[in-house]
Amino acid sequence: MIFIKPKEFVRNLEEGRKMKALNLYREKRISLGLGAKLSNLSLSEFIDLLETHNVPLNLSVEDARKAMENAKKEF
Repeated sequence: MIFIKPKEFVRNLEEGRKMKALNLYREKRISLGLGAKLSNLSLSEFIDLLETHNVPLNLSVEDARKAMENAKKEF
């Protein structure tokens, strides 16, 4: 039987969630915000993850405009 330390298990689980979210985003099956949420990262951290793995952003000009409007409302 193979035993995995709890911290290692959690780390593997977190990494798996990030990779699953990254792949779903790459396939254009989820949005940027949902990818961040699924991976338990902030939006900027998820964008950094995408950049690290050479995954382009799936944003149209309209998407970017809406994001800016929403950001202004929150601040």
